[in-house]
Amino acid sequence: MIRKIRLVALLVTGLCVSELTLAQVAEQSMSEGIGWADLSVQQRELLQQHEDSWGELSSARQEQISTGAKRWLEMEPTQREQARARFDRWQSLDTDQRVNVRDRYQVYRNLTPDNRARIQDSYRRFQRLPPDRRQELQQRFRTLTPDQLRSLRDNRLRPPSNNRAPDRPRSVTRGMGR
Repeated sequence: MIRKIRLVALLVTGLCVSELTLAQVAEQSMSEGIGWADLSVQQRELLQQHEDSWGELSSARQEQISTGAKRWLEMEPTQREQARARFDRWQSLDTDQRVNVRDRYQVYRNLTPDNRARIQDSYRRFQRLPPDRRQELQQRFRTLTPDQLRSLRDNRLRPPSNNRAPDRPRSVTRGMGR
């Protein structure tokens, strides 16, 4: 799930994510935008496929694309490879899968910072597992019913109780002198 969320974060915006607020977008769309000549030489080389249509793009879109190009140019080669792989994966998704990924990403964005951190931590722990154990867990996850998935999600988003270890059921801690 985290991989899909990351995929959306980077690819939905086509590597052209900007931190523009709605007010900035509105302001940008009323202004002239970014002239082709205002882009750096490296940005123009990278974006040469847009040269003929650059003036037809909204100023907000020009800002997004130029910001994305700047970010791309600042990436290390390994980061670029990873981004290309994620983009290729995104391109291989059908429309329904893309909608699902976007929806899940929106749910993720609306989570509290603590819940997002908990998800990220779980993802990192999952990635450290041996491949056969990851595959086993993925298979078990695929066989869960919708009710089981909902219960699992609800329990995962609930903060652990302070009086017991998060991974130990209550019944185990009773009678052990606690």
